[in-house]
This record gives sequence, C-alpha cells and structure tokens, in this order.
Amino acid sequence: MESLAFSLAYALPAAFAALGAGLVGMGAMTAAGRNPERINELRTLMILAISFIDALAIIGFIVAIVGKVM
Repeated sequence: MESLAFSLAYALPAAFAALGAGLVGMGAMTAAGRNPERINELRTLMILAISFIDALAIIGFIVAIVGKVM
C-alpha cells in the first residue's frame, strides 16, 4: 500500500504538469497564429508559465520522497 501511495504522490503531479504544459503550448501557438508579430513576447510568457508548471511537478516529487522517508 505504501508503494501505491508513493506512485500516486508522484504520478499525479507529473501527469497534470505535463497536461498543463501542453495546454500552455497550445494556447501560445494559437495566439501566435492570430498575432504573429508578437511571437517573441509570447515565447517569453510561454517559457515562464511552463517553468512554473515544472516547479509544481518538482514539488510533487519532493513531497513523494519526503512521504516515503517518513
């Protein structure tokens, strides 16, 4: 049961982070298609948003490890 909890504690944040990064990328590509002259600003915002999403996935991984150790 403990290994199932560890797996879910990491798999769920990682899965939703991947889904969120995909949605951010899709939104950025849609915006770039509608307004191509602002691609540099869109790219900056997209990278910033994806880095925040990845930080949440890393926090989920740390929580899973801390929960496994304790």
